[in-house]
Amino acid sequence: MKEVYGEQCLARCTIFLWCQCYETGRVNIKDLSRREQAHFVTNSATISAVDELIRQNRWITTREITVELSIKKRTVHNIIHKKLGFGKVCAQWVPKHL
Repeated sequence: MKEVYGEQCLARCTIFLWCQCYETGRVNIKDLSRREQAHFVTNSATISAVDELIRQNRWITTREITVELSIKKRTVHNIIHKKLGFGKVCAQWVPKHL
């Protein structure tokens, strides 16, 4: 196939994978739907609670905030970095614009 199509030829493993899918009954050539990552939604009370915890103790970790507020670690991370704009410097939370 490389002689005919050159560098635009599909890899052999891709062709085998397509054949295997066809043999299992898939005949649709469109991509299957994929699970997208959900957008995190936070209310202002949660954001202010995280901000208050950080202002009380600059050395608090995301894990400690997660346990304290009973929310996911990823949500805490997004609130700290994207909503509040904090970063870690010498194990202490500081605003990024400093």
